[in-house]
Amino acid sequence: METQWVEDMEPSSKQAPPFSVRLLEGTAYDKPNAPEPTNSHLRSLLPASYRIEDNLTRPKLDDLTFLEKELGVGRLYTLVDWLWVAGRPMPPHALHGQLLLGRNVVIAEQMDLHLVWAPDRILLKPLPSFLLEPRFWRDHLACKLHCDCSPDSGEGASIRECPRRKLWRCALGFLFSYAGLICYESDFLIAKEKLLLPRQIEWVAWRAFIEELDTEHIYGKIDRRFLYGELRLRRLNILYRLSQGIPQHGYLPHWKLYGDFLQDNFQWLASATIYIAIVLTAMQVGLATEALAEDQSFQLASYGFTVFSIIVPLAVGGLIVLGFCIIFVYNFAVTIAYKNKRFRSFQDNSGRLSKC
Repeated sequence: METQWVEDMEPSSKQAPPFSVRLLEGTAYDKPNAPEPTNSHLRSLLPASYRIEDNLTRPKLDDLTFLEKELGVGRLYTLVDWLWVAGRPMPPHALHGQLLLGRNVVIAEQMDLHLVWAPDRILLKPLPSFLLEPRFWRDHLACKLHCDCSPDSGEGASIRECPRRKLWRCALGFLFSYAGLICYESDFLIAKEKLLLPRQIEWVAWRAFIEELDTEHIYGKIDRRFLYGELRLRRLNILYRLSQGIPQHGYLPHWKLYGDFLQDNFQWLASATIYIAIVLTAMQVGLATEALAEDQSFQLASYGFTVFSIIVPLAVGGLIVLGFCIIFVYNFAVTIAYKNKRFRSFQDNSGRLSKC
């Protein structure tokens, strides 16, 4: 299956951009003699900075670390074989459909958060301007000459992919996801309103762009993550916890404050307590009747459930408090260790620290 996945990629010497439309040229998108952007122009389309190991650095066109941060699917590489649990292998719903489902569009610049949804929101990464320039694909995503990442010939041959080919697949899959998100002109206008598209793109140019992508035959050319459209956050959290073996760390933090943790856990405990109270009331009424008052089995059941209703809520409440204490101590220790590590790195970089 994996061998077939790579066969659709063109050889490195013939790898051409997946489109030729100059979307950023506005009404001039279809002019064949329009000059290609210079390197200076391409650099102006990059973000102002990006984070690497909690440090801010300047992005560069030929910086694979930046390109991996911007276009790679990150944590989803380790979960790709299990993504069928979190989503269906189909393109995402169009933007107007997302609104019909009651989901608010929230911008997330991380590629591994793109198309992740919760009941009230869906996270979307805006389409970077530099990704809409064919020259960027040709100069910075295409395999270099004499690249040896092509698959070996023969049955059962091993597959080698260079970092640029992997990023090409991710970037093409990302464009494919937008082909699903923006189907109608109404979707296009919603995308403009939500700042998902560069402002100079026009609808006619967008239609020509999607036609060139050839979405009906694109599946063998994109990263496997983008075979699945929308991914459910709750299930991603479960998959990520199981894969990492860290119970309190999900794919995206569910509890932003300690109060949220206590509120969520005590809320379901309170609901269970109400149900227990209803059952105890029914048993009390039953014991007041002649038929059940003399029933030894019912009396034993009432006795057992009464003891259960006293001990279990107290035990569960104690476990919640114990879990809170463990998380608090763990986070406190991690914070102290991180602070010391960061200040040591500051001293290594500057030789000294000014006193605040």
